[in-house]
Amino acid sequence: MDMKEQSLLNYYYGKLTEGTFDEKDIYGFLPLLRNQGKELRWVNEVTDFVLTRGKYNGVIKEYLYETRKKFESLGRTKAALRIEDVFSFKEIKAGLNKVLADCQFEGLSNDKINDFLTCLISILQQISIMDENEREIGKLFFAISNKQVILMAEIEVTQNLFKKTNAVFPVMTANNSYADIKKQDRFDTPYLFVDKVVEVTNKEGKLEIIIPS
Repeated sequence: MDMKEQSLLNYYYGKLTEGTFDEKDIYGFLPLLRNQGKELRWVNEVTDFVLTRGKYNGVIKEYLYETRKKFESLGRTKAALRIEDVFSFKEIKAGLNKVLADCQFEGLSNDKINDFLTCLISILQQISIMDENEREIGKLFFAISNKQVILMAEIEVTQNLFKKTNAVFPVMTANNSYADIKKQDRFDTPYLFVDKVVEVTNKEGKLEIIIPS
């Protein structure tokens, strides 16, 4: 690591620990994080996904395809449909804090990791999901419920040769400690923002979720 890169890392780490960062800071921090954590799968995959957007090919795209297949097999197998985040909170926290420790920084608390993850979710919204023929078959959206902030995928599913529908499922989740959201129903079904771009900003050391009216 050269002196300039160290200076940039110091700057972003300061914002993380002080709680003054927002999604734009995380966008700038990710490439630096990858340079220091090349052996960590989620760091490499998320950074590539963020920077290449719809042109990305990697673990996250494979995860989206595999989950799509699970929906397409519904009714044809007895297997229960179980969907987990592409990267768990535990994996993200362990990886991020390992990179920070390798750079002689102290690790981040669960609350700060949750803030980091919330910014990631916002950055990844509106990315198109492309098939092998470069045809758009879905998209990632920002979603929020009373309890969670969610990166939601909506993807085209073929259940037989003639019937097509869309499946919606979570890709990444964080706790919602930012916005007071009224529950839609007893299941706390999230609000999905298909036609609006949500922004995660920072006001006086606290993240705020800005939803355009």
